[in-house]
Amino acid sequence: MVLYADIFMSKGTAKQTGREVQSRQPVIAVLGHVDHGKSSLLDFIRKSNVVDGEAGGITQRISAYEVKHKLSNGDTKAITFLDTPGHEAFQSMRERGVEIADIAILVVSAEDGVKAQTLEAWKTIDARKLPYVVAVNKIDKPGADIQKTKNSLVENGIYIEGYGGDIPCVEISAKTGQGIDFLLETILLVTEMSELTSNLNTDATGYILESFVDQKRGISATLIIKDGTLASSGAILAGTSLSPIRIIEDFMGRTIKNPHAGQPIKVTGFSEVPKAGAIFTSSSDKKMMEKLQEEAKTNTAQVVLDPRIYRNAKVVIPVVIKADSLGTLDAVKRELKKKETDDVKIKIIGEGVGTISEGDIMLASSDEKTVVLGFGVKLEGSARDQVERFRMEPQLFDIIYKLSEWFDTLVESRLPYEEKEQIIGTLKILKLFSSQKDKHVIGGRVETGKIELNSLVRVVRRGVDMGNGRIVELQSQKIKTNTVNEGNECGLMVETKVEMIPSDILEAIVVEKLRI
Repeated sequence: MVLYADIFMSKGTAKQTGREVQSRQPVIAVLGHVDHGKSSLLDFIRKSNVVDGEAGGITQRISAYEVKHKLSNGDTKAITFLDTPGHEAFQSMRERGVEIADIAILVVSAEDGVKAQTLEAWKTIDARKLPYVVAVNKIDKPGADIQKTKNSLVENGIYIEGYGGDIPCVEISAKTGQGIDFLLETILLVTEMSELTSNLNTDATGYILESFVDQKRGISATLIIKDGTLASSGAILAGTSLSPIRIIEDFMGRTIKNPHAGQPIKVTGFSEVPKAGAIFTSSSDKKMMEKLQEEAKTNTAQVVLDPRIYRNAKVVIPVVIKADSLGTLDAVKRELKKKETDDVKIKIIGEGVGTISEGDIMLASSDEKTVVLGFGVKLEGSARDQVERFRMEPQLFDIIYKLSEWFDTLVESRLPYEEKEQIIGTLKILKLFSSQKDKHVIGGRVETGKIELNSLVRVVRRGVDMGNGRIVELQSQKIKTNTVNEGNECGLMVETKVEMIPSDILEAIVVEKLRI
């Protein structure tokens, strides 16, 4: 199974009669090393966090389910969990789950600490920049060592709260249930901070989680709605697969009406088996969706992508390409291919010949980082509304090297970097001359290296960091200068809130941005 197979989003499906935005329930992917308790955690949650004693069972075919968690204040919140069974397709399913999810739970055993699949799961989460919570499981076991487990997380670059980072970490037992209520409340807190919303006045869009053939009912699929409202009639389009909206079922197999965003549902009646991971869209206008189905078959090619090739990349750039001919389309693809390195990958999610349509913009809107490139083509007038709606301006070119140069700039802007401090020199304060507000005039001697005008400085007293400041004026022998080197005395004005004293050391600092 592959991610983003036969992706297509329809044109003009949203009915903008107004804008009514509301919060939606989160979609949670649970990941972790084999035998660290992922399945046990899911089992405990769905059996204990339900409303009115409902059995939280799930069929083997449905890869998502919904729980209702009751908060301490009496409110009940719905949460959708994505299930990734431990079979041979686990890895691709895990990556698909992370792609679709809003938040992840990384399960780590308190007995074993961080293992190989823990790191693989974390890298998948990190590449997607997905908010996540670490769940340290099996704390009830005799061999549990919570401290050692947390240390192993930090040693592998997973910086949890209290250990130099801000990733929430909850200690749990999937066997006894200890800490699970707190875990769910932490998830809901992360949800609140993520500000997940849905526009009720747009037609529903989302993802195909799983598809299969029901011998009695036909081709069915499990869907997650990420935005909008699913009409009671009309059609759903996923790639080139179309289904009329007739019977909608929840994860328990019960018929429902008006499913909400974040909810897993089952739809039956697709014209062909939709690809797992495909984006779907919907509309009450079935004829328009049939037209879009034909456009999907002929206009924008359906691109099959294997998510594993992006696993270790620092930057993944999704791209939709439209060109004026097959020859120029191939030329653009070859040029983009040259940009790829171990750290940078280009994900072509859609391609085709012809003008940039509403459908192309809708396809690109599935990910705000997607770039729409046009070569020798224009933007259809009917697509401008979607461009404004999604604030996604296509980049149009008719010279290949101009496209190449622009893309180089884009790649550079998206590469991650870290800030690194370097001490370029130290100065010992010999005398304090005056202080006015936060500006202090002092005299000192450069002990090591050099100090420079406008340098950041750290005030150090007997080895203790007292605070930071900046050199705003620098003089050597009563003459203004930009640099004073080791062994020389100077006068300087430092802007800082720290009350400095003679014998304090100023460490001059420069901050470099280094590519990670």
